[in-house]
Amino acid sequence: MSDPITMTNEITPRRTPVYNEHQELGGVVTEPLCGWELPQYYELNEDRSDEYDLPDHLEESSAVGVETLATRERVGISDVTVLAPIAITGPSAPDFVQRAFTNDMDIDVGQVRYTLMIDDEGENMGDLVVTRLDDERYFASTLGGEVIDEQTAWLRANAPDDVSITNLDDGYTNLSIWGPNADDVVPPLTDADMSRDGFPYYTSKQIDVAGVPAVAIRISYVGEFGWELWTRPGHQAQLWEALWAEGQDQDMIPLGLDALLRMGLEKGYRLPGYDMGPENTPFEANLDFTVAMDTEFIGKESLERALDDGIDQRLACMTMDDDVLPAIGESVFVDGDAIGEVNRNGYGYSVGENIAMAYLPDEYTDSGTTVSVEAGGERYSATVRDEPLFDPGGDRMRE
Repeated sequence: MSDPITMTNEITPRRTPVYNEHQELGGVVTEPLCGWELPQYYELNEDRSDEYDLPDHLEESSAVGVETLATRERVGISDVTVLAPIAITGPSAPDFVQRAFTNDMDIDVGQVRYTLMIDDEGENMGDLVVTRLDDERYFASTLGGEVIDEQTAWLRANAPDDVSITNLDDGYTNLSIWGPNADDVVPPLTDADMSRDGFPYYTSKQIDVAGVPAVAIRISYVGEFGWELWTRPGHQAQLWEALWAEGQDQDMIPLGLDALLRMGLEKGYRLPGYDMGPENTPFEANLDFTVAMDTEFIGKESLERALDDGIDQRLACMTMDDDVLPAIGESVFVDGDAIGEVNRNGYGYSVGENIAMAYLPDEYTDSGTTVSVEAGGERYSATVRDEPLFDPGGDRMRE
């Protein structure tokens, strides 16, 4: 599977309907993500860097830290159209969804599941968030671009004749509102019950927000209370305008993808193409909870074989003991022997730690294990840590 993040062809990148709004706020696009020109960060947020205690050893815009901490303190709005949905519909859709995904997909209308897809050979085809919209209709969100193309093709190849699989990569946009003050932004714009009790975590509703039809999913990649709001491209600008205006009293901040991904790293959320590839089993990636071995799904036999063979390596979260951030590809050592290499990195502004991820032999993945990580030709001490580093109980997004 190709790297899902970087564009690998010469196709002109796409722009969401609120591209101009991003530009007016100083949105910086350094490279297209899954075919979309979406802001990595917003330059205007650099002007607020003196409001926060930010480290000076990082070679990145201070806006990333501002956007992270401001969203954790108040509320942020993010254009997450880097994600895209697959529609799964038809009379046999419930049975097919159970067979296509690794988790227990016996869910009611309005419920949501995080799951994986595994093919017959055991190849990990990526993770998805699957929402049941009604009795015969499911909405499965995943990364856009090549990832959704490959997943759609596989689902079509395995679906029965009465199940339709539709790639909606260009059919929906995603504006997400996250932060402790999110319920002061969205609820005033809708008649739907958006209360924390009336709209629990990992559920969805089909609602109108400021007159815009949307699929609202209470889920959070950043680990904060809030919603993903999915709407058709023709409605995105109207939705952005209403949310932005309502959010001004809450000092809402535009949240770029760099900060969003960094917040996900602090929460221990996986990033396909970095934290896991086709060769990694769910057990190696510490995603055991996405696999219901008491159900029947495509790829189950390959996972049974993996368990029988034993899990030799696991994805480990390490924090550096010094103010240094190793690059992706740098080696991890124990007693002078290389035992792995960094596959993802970043500074965690919420936890004040330099974070590196690597697949390590299972015996070195216990919390508290000391390793060395190379950075710039030198080796620095690091400590294996339990995930997530931030809000381990998940109270901020669930309550």
